[in-house]
Amino acid sequence: MRSAFLTDSIGSLYFRYLIPSLGGALATSVYSFVDTIAVGQACGPDGAAAIAVINPFFAIMCFIGLLFGIGGSVMMSHAKGEGREDDADKAFSTSLLLVAAIGGIAWILSALFIDEILIFSGADESLLPYAKAYILPIVASFPLFVINTYIAPMIRYDERPSLVMKAVLTGGVFNIFGDWFLVFPMGLDMFGAGLATAIGALIQTLIYLSHFIGRRSSLRITRDDRFLHDARRICSTGFGASILDIAIALLTIIINKQTMRYGGRDELAVLGVIMTISFLFQHLYAGIGQAVQPIASTNFGAGQRERAWRSFTLMAWTSIAFGVISSLISALFPAAILNLFMDTNENVLLIGPHIVTIYGLSFALMALNINIVFFLQSVMLPFPALIFSASRGIAVSALLLYVLPLFSGMDGILWAMVLAEVLTAAFALPYTLQARKRQLS
Repeated sequence: MRSAFLTDSIGSLYFRYLIPSLGGALATSVYSFVDTIAVGQACGPDGAAAIAVINPFFAIMCFIGLLFGIGGSVMMSHAKGEGREDDADKAFSTSLLLVAAIGGIAWILSALFIDEILIFSGADESLLPYAKAYILPIVASFPLFVINTYIAPMIRYDERPSLVMKAVLTGGVFNIFGDWFLVFPMGLDMFGAGLATAIGALIQTLIYLSHFIGRRSSLRITRDDRFLHDARRICSTGFGASILDIAIALLTIIINKQTMRYGGRDELAVLGVIMTISFLFQHLYAGIGQAVQPIASTNFGAGQRERAWRSFTLMAWTSIAFGVISSLISALFPAAILNLFMDTNENVLLIGPHIVTIYGLSFALMALNINIVFFLQSVMLPFPALIFSASRGIAVSALLLYVLPLFSGMDGILWAMVLAEVLTAAFALPYTLQARKRQLS
């Protein structure tokens, strides 16, 4: 029987996968979002600033899961579209082995060097106790976050996107309740928020694993006689999308250090809030690309290129709409955003709206830039995807973050993020439109 990816209308497939995919993409970022509100209200600006220090740690866990989850699922989709079911099983098996090995090594290193990681991420002596109290339960549950990020694309590939949504909503609802109960009635503050997040991740993992009970899963573990070849392809295919999280980690560290240099702890607290929102939005935007990825990959693998590129049009317009709406929310309600996330003081309310408004302008093109990367991977253009993702997320942004503050201080940090998105879109969108002409001619 032919896959629904190859026979159903592209529009119905897109919207069938979009909502569950948006939910799945929020997996780790929802936890950080809710935790920031809880600790910001309980501990004030110091708690919000500590979350800014911890965000790179979440990004690393997402990177490991997405690298092998996206890389493996794209290869599986292409093999499935071409009728090579055995090769799809081999890609799954190889990706599973890779995520277990790399995730295990990262878990050990993070447990051994917690203090060094937090200090490198921007914590000073006053923020380190807050950050360490929160991160201890997160480190203990490190494998859960990696598994959750890895397995979500696999379950979508297996045509059960609703299970991804169910897992995220259940874990997220518990995290919201757990944050309230452990932080406020129990008085556990930062540690309570971290513990609630860890338990929410465990619940999510258990729901994902239910997919493999009985005969509902078509995913099979088998011996891959081309392990090195498939491992290389999985890494090269997944890197363009997963580098989003490496970029988040590196840029957050640079922003934290530059903010402490050109501003102070209150500025870092505000940026901790807006970066948490950015973290949430980036994964929300990535959910659009992940909804399209199995559709585009399977159709491209089956030679139905026009159907694959039709999904790009839907993805692009959705990305633009999401980006513009996100920027408008930041511009219209900056003070309300700050009051939601923390127990503000007079200085935070004085400097905060300006920071939130300017940084929020970067959201307008961010969604489109992220999803161009996802789509280029789906139509077997991983190298351009990697170039655009790395230049946007690391090279251009990092350069601007060091150069612009020399001339305009704190404002330079904010405008660096906006300008990086503008420059990326100016190159990535024309290239993608030209690629469509070449592949459809």
